[in-house]
Amino acid sequence: MSLRSDMHVSRAVFRRELRSVVINRYFQVFSALALLGGVAALLFAEDANATGFFILQVALYFVSLFSLLAGVSSAQGEREEWPLLLSQPLRRRTFVICKFFALFSIFGSVLLLLFVPAFFAGATLASLALLFSQTLLLAAAFVALGLACGFLARDRAQALITAVSAWLLMLVGIDLVALFAARWPVLQRVPEIWTACLMLNPLDAFRIEALFALQQIPAEAAGTTPLAAWWIAHAALWFGFIALVWAGALTHFASARLKQWEG
Repeated sequence: MSLRSDMHVSRAVFRRELRSVVINRYFQVFSALALLGGVAALLFAEDANATGFFILQVALYFVSLFSLLAGVSSAQGEREEWPLLLSQPLRRRTFVICKFFALFSIFGSVLLLLFVPAFFAGATLASLALLFSQTLLLAAAFVALGLACGFLARDRAQALITAVSAWLLMLVGIDLVALFAARWPVLQRVPEIWTACLMLNPLDAFRIEALFALQQIPAEAAGTTPLAAWWIAHAALWFGFIALVWAGALTHFASARLKQWEG
């Protein structure tokens, strides 16, 4: 297959995915929530820090969840058409990547509904730009997770259960396990284990980095262990790295899974 032909088919898949996302109910609900969140941040936040903290909560819960659901819906929405789609002269990895970037582009556009009103509430452009880029990276990681769960499961219900379970585990499950396990005297001697668990979880990495950036956590709280001190000193860089690793690894997994369906 020629490079020109491959690019032509890739653009067609990308445009097709964009049209599908626009009429996706998860995307429509998220768009409404993003707009409401942006207006609420403008009207009710007391100062710039309060605005940033409000956006952080929206990103943590709603951006991650709806990115995940949109990815699942994209993977499962074409199940009946897979025989036709897979007959096209396009590499499976390219097919999944086109889906990923279409969803990523759409979420990047919709997030402006959440962030633009915050600028008029007094938040600085630099702080909003940093939080926007981090939120977009969070969306990328969970879009990829949604695609992976969608191609992993046999039907839509199973895919949704798998995806939401993974989201809940990352949102609260890992933290609860670490909280209870840390009560054991033996494990209290190795706090780096729990720090590493938080660092590898994109939701925790996003939450901790944003809270330090918004000065919601005292800087001296980070110096408990060498690993924690290093993490906080490089929090933004680390979150960007871990989000990209999750997005890349899960997109690769979704591509491999699609190949298995074809076989």
